[in-house]
Amino acid sequence: MNVAFPTCPEELNREWLSDALNRSVESFEMCPIGGGKGNLGDLVLLSLEDGEQLVAKFAANRQESLNAAKRSGLFEREIKFYHELAPKLDLRLPALFASAYDPSSAYFIMLLEYLEPIKDSDSISGIGIDHTRQVFTELSKLHTQGKDLVDTPWVQTMISQDRINNLTIMIEKGWPVLQDMCGEIVEPLKEINLLERFLETMSYLNTLDQTIVHGDVKPDNLVISSQGVAIIDWQGFGTGPPAWDIAYCMCQCLTTEERKLYESELLASYPHDLVGYKESLFFGIVIACALPLLGNPDDPRLGKLVEITAERTISAMSDAGTLN
Repeated sequence: MNVAFPTCPEELNREWLSDALNRSVESFEMCPIGGGKGNLGDLVLLSLEDGEQLVAKFAANRQESLNAAKRSGLFEREIKFYHELAPKLDLRLPALFASAYDPSSAYFIMLLEYLEPIKDSDSISGIGIDHTRQVFTELSKLHTQGKDLVDTPWVQTMISQDRINNLTIMIEKGWPVLQDMCGEIVEPLKEINLLERFLETMSYLNTLDQTIVHGDVKPDNLVISSQGVAIIDWQGFGTGPPAWDIAYCMCQCLTTEERKLYESELLASYPHDLVGYKESLFFGIVIACALPLLGNPDDPRLGKLVEITAERTISAMSDAGTLN
């Protein structure tokens, strides 16, 4: 494989950074960030000799992750998002300074502005109601402004064939693994044909009013900085109903106990049509099936993340009356 850019932190050098940033880089230090939370990407913090700090993002070097990225175009989509759509959105987003992508391998690199967190944003513990409200504010802006961008030629719908094919594989391969990992937690799902429900849900959501949606709004994809909450990791964005983001965010940013307390309030105050909210909850199960396949098997956190994702989603589906 001959790729003309660094594909992992070990390949970074002064010459490439200088060319990418269009200035001389004399020296730099780097350290991993993200605490092993990335399923598809690896992150390192770069500290340059002048004190500037950047984030370098790479594809995780795991074949299942790379195959999934190639099937659905995840990494190229995120790069195009930052280049073409981010400047049109009034959101808190890190600036993109440089990027490169190789479609034959799905390797990529992105150099991004470093947003220093003031609080950990962890999908296992959740982020609490106050920060979840801030996420809803950012999503409201995205869903308002995104209506003017849905006709962007290269932006995929959430039911594009590439996505459907990729997520079908995740369900078929991941459901047996999810049952082994979660045991009784996923018992309520055993009477559901997951693939059939997935296809029916996606088809229905595509009939609703569309906007730009992030597609994976969870604490691991957020940065809580002194500037507020920023939504990052735009690999899975596309066009869909606002309910798609709100349902998944509700289940993953809040614990089950918090969701039960605040769900009605948050939904009532959200300024967009949330038709399809109950149906959208099911996407959390798709993610729960995908996580064991895409995550780092050596990460001790992975098993707990899978269980939490499944438990919170199943609880929300049960409360919404969609576990049948």
